[in-house]
Amino acid sequence: MFGELALPVFKVEMLLPGYVARADFQPKGDLLIFLNDQRYSVVRCDNVELFPVMSDGQVRGMKQPMMALGKRHLSGIAVLEAERAAGLQLLAAKRPFVLYTDAYAIQGNLHVNADARDDDVFDGTRTFYAMSDAAIYPLRTLRKAPTRKVPVLAINQHLVIAYHPHHPGGE
Repeated sequence: MFGELALPVFKVEMLLPGYVARADFQPKGDLLIFLNDQRYSVVRCDNVELFPVMSDGQVRGMKQPMMALGKRHLSGIAVLEAERAAGLQLLAAKRPFVLYTDAYAIQGNLHVNADARDDDVFDGTRTFYAMSDAAIYPLRTLRKAPTRKVPVLAINQHLVIAYHPHHPGGE
């Protein structure tokens, strides 16, 4: 009576400690809701290319038909296709911010609760927050850098070291 629900497959790039992974990712439902669902500790990806990013790395990249990646180690998941990113459900309120992880400075529009203060944008209700029109800047020279500009990046708040509002032209 009911057909199978066709879930979208996203072309993504994942920021991990020491690695960048490019893959096909089919979340179990809405992308951000799935990422924030504590029942799942890994994301399952298909057609994975895993690249070490350190310039002095001793191993090469690898390809695997399937790989499970631990959510708590993901600094961010970039949706690479603008048409797929346009279909995501994001919080309506957004503000320009710069975020810093151990490996990247990330600039973009952070989607947060409308009443969140600039010094308290993250809360305990979710781990991953969406950042639209994101630009990812490596803090060091990398052998394999992530895509610089992405339409949407889901950022892991627990791996953000520091952040501040971005004031274009007033740096």
